[in-house]
Amino acid sequence: MQRIAVEERRAALLAAAVRVVARDGMARASTRAVAAEAGMPTASFHYVFASHAAMVEELVAAVLAAQAAAVAGSVREAGSLREFVGGALQGWLDRAAADPEAEVALHEIVAWTRSSPERHRLAERIYEGYASSIAAFVRAAEERFAVRWSLPRDDVARFVLVITDGVAARWLVDRDDAAARRALATGASALLGLVGA
Repeated sequence: MQRIAVEERRAALLAAAVRVVARDGMARASTRAVAAEAGMPTASFHYVFASHAAMVEELVAAVLAAQAAAVAGSVREAGSLREFVGGALQGWLDRAAADPEAEVALHEIVAWTRSSPERHRLAERIYEGYASSIAAFVRAAEERFAVRWSLPRDDVARFVLVITDGVAARWLVDRDDAAARRALATGASALLGLVGA
């Protein structure tokens, strides 16, 4: 029997977890279900992850990192602030459209945390991750285009998160890419309106 490297097992189990969570919800995403989805024995799960909670945290970190990388790629060539803002928002949507299960999984995980006070910290970490990633792009816009916002950077970042969260919630229901792009273009215009004199 061929041995699989730990990192390959980890990647396969995380991908399987995304599929299970997106399809069946967090309540059914047990260690056994995730291992079965990956085509591995449950012992393989415990060899890679210290616990179910550790797997969920790694899943969240992996999805957020993939989103941030996709957005970074979408603004690399931006020549103006308008292109940067529009590209960042569209890059986020492109990533969601390319991997909708990951977007669904994050929403499922946040909903799951509401059922238990002990899990609430995970939802906070998800949104802290979002906020940190968005704040980095807000800061990059400031540095690349000498932007001065009319609001504090954290408030600008929170506004961007409100835009993307709202568009994501609707897009997950109707999968209307064109409508989502129009909404993001409106959000980009509103964001550009926060540039100070």
